[in-house]
Amino acid sequence: MPSDQEIGKKEAETSELIPFFQAYKWVTSERLSLTLPATENPDFICIRADGRPVGVELTKVTRDKGVRFWEHILHGKEEIDPFEAQELILHLIEKKESARIKRYSARVRDCILVLQLIDGSLEQLKFALEDHQEDFAAHGFSEIWLADYSGLQAFGDIELFGLFPDRWWGYHERPWPDRKPYG
Repeated sequence: MPSDQEIGKKEAETSELIPFFQAYKWVTSERLSLTLPATENPDFICIRADGRPVGVELTKVTRDKGVRFWEHILHGKEEIDPFEAQELILHLIEKKESARIKRYSARVRDCILVLQLIDGSLEQLKFALEDHQEDFAAHGFSEIWLADYSGLQAFGDIELFGLFPDRWWGYHERPWPDRKPYG
């Protein structure tokens, strides 16, 4: 029986998954559906439009809370440095690949990694990623997306940068007429 804390964590993750589903459909024209019950290895098991199961793993890309606090106080720095973010993203992919091999592949072969950009924006980071497409290919994930959650409260949606596979590579900016801040 899961604890109240585990239930709360899964509810929070589910609320973060919904904006990804919306952005994913906008970019790929493919709909993902959540299956129940929720899992932990990977975070979610979903169904693709063609009926195939796919795992979805959510992982936050953010600086350490203490570092973030002091950088804000001492330097007025709100966003993570783009090159620091790039290093952190590569580290998280490596870490999640290890988990995928050990724990996820037995449950589901097809797995999407969603890297949630929290204290930065794709607008700032996309230039640091431009010439590094080959850095994101050495893993077993079927897809890797960098999802900009920094504008979720203001715009009610997220934007995606496809890191893998090649056909989704790059920044998929949402058209502004569809995005109105604060409703």
